[in-house]
Amino acid sequence: MAEAVAIPSLGGYDVEFVNAVEEDFLCPICQLPLKEAVQTSVCGHRFCRQCLDGHFMRLERDGNPLNCPVNRNNLIRDKDIFPDKATQRRILSLIIKCPSEGCQWTGELRSKDEHLACCPLLVVSCTNENCQVTLARKNLELHVTTTCQWRLLCCNHCNLLHPACKTETHQNECKRFPLNCSEGCGAVVAREEIIAHIEKDCVLTIISCPYAQMGCTEKIQRGDVESHLQTDMRLHLDLACVKLNKTEDQLRNTQEKFEETARKLEERFEKTTRNLHEKFKETTAKLKEKVIALENTLMQCSEEHTWKISGFSEILRQAKSGGKTSIDSTPFYTGEYGYKFKIRLYPNGIGMGKNTHLSVFFILMKGDYDDILPWPFQKKVTFILFDQQEVVSATEEPTKSPKDITWQKPLARDNIGKGVTKFVLQEKLKEGRFIADDTIFIQVKIVGPRKM
Repeated sequence: MAEAVAIPSLGGYDVEFVNAVEEDFLCPICQLPLKEAVQTSVCGHRFCRQCLDGHFMRLERDGNPLNCPVNRNNLIRDKDIFPDKATQRRILSLIIKCPSEGCQWTGELRSKDEHLACCPLLVVSCTNENCQVTLARKNLELHVTTTCQWRLLCCNHCNLLHPACKTETHQNECKRFPLNCSEGCGAVVAREEIIAHIEKDCVLTIISCPYAQMGCTEKIQRGDVESHLQTDMRLHLDLACVKLNKTEDQLRNTQEKFEETARKLEERFEKTTRNLHEKFKETTAKLKEKVIALENTLMQCSEEHTWKISGFSEILRQAKSGGKTSIDSTPFYTGEYGYKFKIRLYPNGIGMGKNTHLSVFFILMKGDYDDILPWPFQKKVTFILFDQQEVVSATEEPTKSPKDITWQKPLARDNIGKGVTKFVLQEKLKEGRFIADDTIFIQVKIVGPRKM
């Protein structure tokens, strides 16, 4: 048999070949046995795929055309390079030695991975978590199950798993680890039950006499309770009688107080009910008067109508924060037996005036006198915002179009409104004196009919 030739490690061929590798099977670039052999169709030279790819990358990086590393013939990557499967098969049939120290296996290169998957002398890592030990595969099972300090053990007390090297730590923390009672009664109890044992079961724990509520002040060990009850039976009986008599007196006094309290509450309830009934009648009458007065105030009958808006800063803040975007005035009448309408204000604007202006709209409503009024509405509407120094006004006139339902006789409660989207700049409100005591006044003048 020919002398074995050691071949240096090659991109995946970390093996020792039994025989010398023929020169035709060596890559001209790395001088190692071909790995994934490829061949040029122009000149027939063979290379490792990765070696030739690396050569091409260097040429492309420097802006040079692709060529053969041996004779510099120009090459086209997709056209002139193809896999040399025949050569690759011959290389994979070469005989190699197992790379594991001490293993006598030899076989074809293509069988390397299959052999290493079961080679008993291959160095492998311990499979236990946190263990950094490496050893021959044949010794792995014994190490993992018997000698590894990171092998998992099952606690005999709580059945939880812990590493062998953490056994002492686990025993110091295990809730089910048995401990001797700290009072010295001799009982062995799980760590998590020690406190409950001392409080409820330990015979040496000092407790109060069961008749403590009756007045017995003795403190005794739990194991001596029965003896104490037998010895001081007469004392306990006397204490119980005293307690019973005292309780009966307290119960009698409590019952008398309860009856007295119930009588007073009944009298007070009857008196309160009478007073509330009288106040309710009085309040109802006053409310009726106020409702009549309010209705008379709301249904103003004139050509000038003033709307007072209090708490304007909060109304504007809510509108800007996406809350209530508009508010409506109370209803007005244009005059006696006139049109019914209301004013709608958008504090943060609407349409072209959104976020910059106040917008104001005139909305016709279904009224009591609609059947005797001429339609469509033909009066001119003027909005006025009062200031101590100036007046801001805008006028809205009805259109002639019969399709504009804004000015037609209302069929529903409200018609669609018409108004001014850019009535007044919000910044101008702050600069002038439109707001006084957080209140603004908007006036609507109704003049008509309009001139044709």
